[in-house]
Amino acid sequence: MPPTLTLYGYGKMALAIAKGLSGRFPLEITGRNPQKIEELIALHGLNASPLFPHDSPLDITDRHLLLCVKPYALSELSFSGEAKGVYSILAGVSIERLREKIPAQSYIRAMPNMAASLGSSCTALCGDESLKALASEIFAPLGTSLWLDKESKIDAATALAGSGPAYLALMAEALMDAGVREGLSREESKALTQGLFSGFADLLEDRHPALIKEEVTSPGGTTAEALALLESKGLRGILIEAVRAALLKAKKL
Repeated sequence: MPPTLTLYGYGKMALAIAKGLSGRFPLEITGRNPQKIEELIALHGLNASPLFPHDSPLDITDRHLLLCVKPYALSELSFSGEAKGVYSILAGVSIERLREKIPAQSYIRAMPNMAASLGSSCTALCGDESLKALASEIFAPLGTSLWLDKESKIDAATALAGSGPAYLALMAEALMDAGVREGLSREESKALTQGLFSGFADLLEDRHPALIKEEVTSPGGTTAEALALLESKGLRGILIEAVRAALLKAKKL
Protein backbone atom coordinates (compact mmCIF):
# COMPACT_ATOMS: atom_id res chain seq x y z
CA MET A 1 0.00 0.00 0.00
CA PRO A 2 1.60 3.30 -1.06
CA PRO A 3 1.82 6.00 1.60
CA THR A 4 -0.56 8.93 1.72
CA LEU A 5 1.00 12.07 0.29
CA THR A 6 0.15 15.52 1.63
CA LEU A 7 0.54 18.18 -1.04
CA TYR A 8 0.85 21.72 0.31
CA GLY A 9 -0.05 24.28 -2.36
CA TYR A 10 -2.48 24.89 -5.21
CA GLY A 11 -0.49 26.74 -7.89
CA LYS A 12 0.41 25.58 -11.40
CA MET A 13 3.19 23.23 -10.38
CA ALA A 14 1.14 21.85 -7.49
CA LEU A 15 -1.63 21.11 -9.99
CA ALA A 16 0.77 19.38 -12.37
CA ILE A 17 2.07 17.19 -9.55
CA ALA A 18 -1.43 16.50 -8.22
CA LYS A 19 -2.61 15.37 -11.66
CA GLY A 20 0.33 13.00 -11.93
CA LEU A 21 -0.26 11.53 -8.48
CA SER A 22 -4.06 11.38 -8.60
CA GLY A 23 -5.14 7.74 -8.61
CA ARG A 24 -1.58 6.50 -8.10
CA PHE A 25 -1.15 7.49 -4.45
CA PRO A 26 -3.60 8.28 -1.67
CA LEU A 27 -3.49 12.07 -1.88
CA GLU A 28 -4.56 14.94 0.32
CA ILE A 29 -4.21 18.60 -0.59
CA THR A 30 -3.77 21.36 1.93
CA GLY A 31 -2.98 25.05 2.15
CA ARG A 32 -4.09 28.21 3.85
CA ASN A 33 -7.10 28.86 1.59
CA PRO A 34 -9.84 26.20 1.90
CA GLN A 35 -11.73 27.58 -1.12
CA LYS A 36 -8.71 27.17 -3.40
CA ILE A 37 -8.17 23.63 -2.15
CA GLU A 38 -11.76 22.67 -2.96
CA GLU A 39 -11.62 24.39 -6.36
CA LEU A 40 -8.39 22.61 -7.30
CA ILE A 41 -9.88 19.21 -6.53
CA ALA A 42 -13.30 19.86 -8.08
CA LEU A 43 -12.28 21.73 -11.25
CA HIS A 44 -9.69 19.15 -12.24
CA GLY A 45 -11.45 16.00 -11.04
CA LEU A 46 -8.60 15.00 -8.76
CA ASN A 47 -8.81 11.81 -6.73
CA ALA A 48 -7.75 13.64 -3.58
CA SER A 49 -9.07 14.65 -0.19
CA PRO A 50 -8.98 18.21 1.14
CA LEU A 51 -7.06 18.73 4.35
CA PHE A 52 -8.18 21.91 6.05
CA PRO A 53 -5.76 23.06 8.76
CA HIS A 54 -8.20 24.20 11.44
CA ASP A 55 -5.30 25.00 13.70
CA SER A 56 -1.94 26.55 13.05
CA PRO A 57 0.62 25.01 12.98
CA LEU A 58 -0.31 22.11 10.69
CA ASP A 59 0.31 18.71 12.27
CA ILE A 60 2.57 16.75 9.90
CA THR A 61 3.32 13.82 12.20
CA ASP A 62 4.29 10.75 10.13
CA ARG A 63 3.22 12.46 6.89
CA HIS A 64 4.99 12.60 3.55
CA LEU A 65 4.79 16.34 2.78
CA LEU A 66 5.11 17.66 -0.78
CA LEU A 67 5.92 21.35 -0.48
CA CYS A 68 4.73 23.26 -3.57
CA VAL A 69 4.62 26.92 -2.55
CA LYS A 70 6.64 29.96 -3.57
CA PRO A 71 10.01 30.16 -1.78
CA TYR A 72 9.10 33.39 0.00
CA ALA A 73 5.99 31.75 1.48
CA LEU A 74 8.00 29.23 3.49
CA SER A 75 8.62 31.71 6.29
CA GLU A 76 4.87 32.20 6.69
CA LEU A 77 4.11 28.50 7.23
CA SER A 78 4.19 26.65 10.53
CA PHE A 79 4.19 22.93 11.29
CA SER A 80 4.11 20.66 14.32
CA GLY A 81 5.19 17.07 14.77
CA GLU A 82 7.76 15.27 12.65
CA ALA A 83 7.08 14.25 9.05
CA LYS A 84 8.44 11.02 7.63
CA GLY A 85 9.61 12.88 4.56
CA VAL A 86 9.60 16.36 3.01
CA TYR A 87 9.76 16.75 -0.77
CA SER A 88 10.38 20.37 -1.73
CA ILE A 89 10.23 22.05 -5.15
CA LEU A 90 11.16 25.44 -3.69
CA ALA A 91 13.87 27.08 -5.77
CA GLY A 92 16.88 28.19 -3.76
CA VAL A 93 15.70 26.71 -0.46
CA SER A 94 18.36 24.36 0.88
CA ILE A 95 17.77 21.20 2.87
CA GLU A 96 19.38 22.98 5.82
CA ARG A 97 16.71 25.70 5.66
CA LEU A 98 13.98 23.10 5.28
CA ARG A 99 15.30 21.27 8.34
CA GLU A 100 15.16 24.49 10.38
CA LYS A 101 11.54 25.09 9.39
CA ILE A 102 10.01 21.64 9.01
CA PRO A 103 10.87 18.74 11.35
CA ALA A 104 11.22 15.52 9.35
CA GLN A 105 13.15 12.27 9.24
CA SER A 106 14.33 12.79 5.64
CA TYR A 107 14.37 15.47 2.96
CA ILE A 108 14.31 15.58 -0.84
CA ARG A 109 14.71 18.59 -3.11
CA ALA A 110 13.21 18.38 -6.59
CA MET A 111 13.15 20.76 -9.53
CA PRO A 112 10.59 19.93 -12.21
CA ASN A 113 9.64 22.41 -14.92
CA MET A 114 6.47 23.53 -16.66
CA ALA A 115 6.48 20.48 -18.95
CA ALA A 116 5.50 18.44 -15.88
CA SER A 117 1.88 19.30 -16.73
CA LEU A 118 2.32 17.20 -19.90
CA GLY A 119 4.36 14.44 -18.28
CA SER A 120 7.44 15.68 -20.13
CA SER A 121 9.58 17.30 -17.43
CA CYS A 122 13.11 16.23 -16.66
CA THR A 123 13.09 16.60 -12.88
CA ALA A 124 16.36 17.07 -11.01
CA LEU A 125 16.43 15.43 -7.57
CA CYS A 126 18.76 15.23 -4.59
CA GLY A 127 18.53 14.35 -0.92
CA ASP A 128 18.40 11.48 1.53
CA GLU A 129 19.12 8.05 0.12
CA SER A 130 16.36 6.53 2.27
CA LEU A 131 13.69 8.34 0.22
CA LYS A 132 15.24 7.90 -3.21
CA ALA A 133 13.00 5.04 -4.36
CA LEU A 134 9.79 6.69 -3.16
CA ALA A 135 10.77 10.10 -4.54
CA SER A 136 11.50 8.53 -7.94
CA GLU A 137 8.03 6.97 -7.89
CA ILE A 138 6.37 10.23 -6.85
CA PHE A 139 7.92 12.27 -9.64
CA ALA A 140 7.80 9.56 -12.34
CA PRO A 141 4.38 10.71 -13.70
CA LEU A 142 5.90 14.12 -14.44
CA GLY A 143 8.44 12.71 -16.93
CA THR A 144 12.03 11.60 -16.49
CA SER A 145 14.21 12.12 -13.40
CA LEU A 146 17.88 12.93 -12.93
CA TRP A 147 19.46 12.29 -9.53
CA LEU A 148 22.26 14.69 -8.63
CA ASP A 149 25.14 13.58 -6.42
CA LYS A 150 25.44 16.95 -4.66
CA GLU A 151 22.80 19.36 -3.39
CA SER A 152 24.98 22.23 -4.64
CA LYS A 153 24.02 21.22 -8.20
CA ILE A 154 20.29 21.70 -7.70
CA ASP A 155 20.47 25.48 -8.14
CA ALA A 156 22.27 24.96 -11.45
CA ALA A 157 19.52 22.55 -12.48
CA THR A 158 16.96 25.17 -11.48
CA ALA A 159 18.67 27.80 -13.61
CA LEU A 160 19.03 25.49 -16.61
CA ALA A 161 15.96 23.26 -16.69
CA GLY A 162 13.58 24.90 -14.23
CA SER A 163 13.76 28.28 -15.97
CA GLY A 164 14.62 26.73 -19.33
CA PRO A 165 11.08 26.70 -20.80
CA ALA A 166 11.04 30.51 -20.55
CA TYR A 167 14.33 30.78 -22.46
CA LEU A 168 13.03 28.51 -25.21
CA ALA A 169 9.69 30.34 -25.26
CA LEU A 170 11.51 33.61 -25.92
CA MET A 171 13.43 31.98 -28.78
CA ALA A 172 10.27 30.42 -30.20
CA GLU A 173 8.44 33.75 -30.08
CA ALA A 174 11.34 35.47 -31.84
CA LEU A 175 11.44 32.81 -34.56
CA MET A 176 7.69 33.12 -35.12
CA ASP A 177 8.03 36.89 -35.42
CA ALA A 178 10.92 36.41 -37.84
CA GLY A 179 8.78 34.17 -40.03
CA VAL A 180 6.00 36.77 -40.10
CA ARG A 181 8.52 39.48 -40.94
CA GLU A 182 9.64 37.47 -43.96
CA GLY A 183 6.10 36.95 -45.28
CA LEU A 184 4.69 33.87 -43.53
CA SER A 185 1.29 34.10 -41.89
CA ARG A 186 1.20 33.95 -38.10
CA GLU A 187 -0.37 30.47 -38.27
CA GLU A 188 2.24 29.21 -40.76
CA SER A 189 5.09 30.58 -38.72
CA LYS A 190 3.71 29.04 -35.53
CA ALA A 191 3.27 25.62 -37.15
CA LEU A 192 6.81 25.64 -38.53
CA THR A 193 8.29 26.70 -35.19
CA GLN A 194 6.35 24.03 -33.31
CA GLY A 195 7.58 21.40 -35.74
CA LEU A 196 11.12 22.71 -35.40
CA PHE A 197 11.16 22.39 -31.60
CA SER A 198 9.44 19.00 -31.61
CA GLY A 199 11.81 17.56 -34.19
CA PHE A 200 14.86 19.06 -32.50
CA ALA A 201 14.00 17.29 -29.23
CA ASP A 202 14.07 13.99 -31.14
CA LEU A 203 17.41 14.86 -32.75
CA LEU A 204 18.94 15.55 -29.34
CA GLU A 205 18.14 12.00 -28.24
CA ASP A 206 21.18 10.60 -30.04
CA ARG A 207 23.12 13.57 -31.39
CA HIS A 208 25.32 16.19 -29.77
CA PRO A 209 24.19 19.75 -30.59
CA ALA A 210 27.52 20.44 -32.31
CA LEU A 211 26.91 17.51 -34.67
CA ILE A 212 23.39 18.69 -35.49
CA LYS A 213 24.75 22.14 -36.27
CA GLU A 214 27.47 20.66 -38.48
CA GLU A 215 25.01 18.46 -40.39
CA VAL A 216 22.65 21.37 -41.09
CA THR A 217 25.34 23.86 -42.11
CA SER A 218 26.52 23.76 -45.72
CA PRO A 219 29.72 25.65 -46.65
CA GLY A 220 28.82 29.17 -47.71
CA GLY A 221 25.12 28.47 -47.25
CA THR A 222 22.19 30.20 -45.61
CA THR A 223 22.64 28.48 -42.23
CA ALA A 224 26.34 29.39 -42.11
CA GLU A 225 25.41 33.02 -42.73
CA ALA A 226 22.80 33.01 -39.97
CA LEU A 227 25.11 31.28 -37.48
CA ALA A 228 27.89 33.77 -38.16
CA LEU A 229 25.50 36.60 -37.28
CA LEU A 230 24.28 34.87 -34.11
CA GLU A 231 27.84 34.26 -32.94
CA SER A 232 28.88 37.83 -33.73
CA LYS A 233 25.98 39.12 -31.61
CA GLY A 234 27.05 36.92 -28.70
CA LEU A 235 24.04 34.60 -28.48
CA ARG A 236 26.07 31.75 -27.01
CA GLY A 237 27.56 33.96 -24.28
CA ILE A 238 24.20 35.57 -23.54
CA LEU A 239 22.60 32.19 -22.88
CA ILE A 240 25.48 31.11 -20.65
CA GLU A 241 25.27 34.34 -18.66
CA ALA A 242 21.48 34.09 -18.43
CA VAL A 243 21.78 30.70 -16.72
CA ARG A 244 24.39 32.15 -14.36
CA ALA A 245 22.07 35.07 -13.53
CA ALA A 246 19.23 32.66 -12.74
CA LEU A 247 21.52 30.57 -10.54
CA LEU A 248 22.70 33.60 -8.56
CA LYS A 249 19.09 34.68 -8.08
CA ALA A 250 18.16 31.21 -6.81
CA LYS A 251 20.88 31.45 -4.18
CA LYS A 252 19.37 34.71 -2.91
CA LEU A 253 15.81 33.40 -2.50
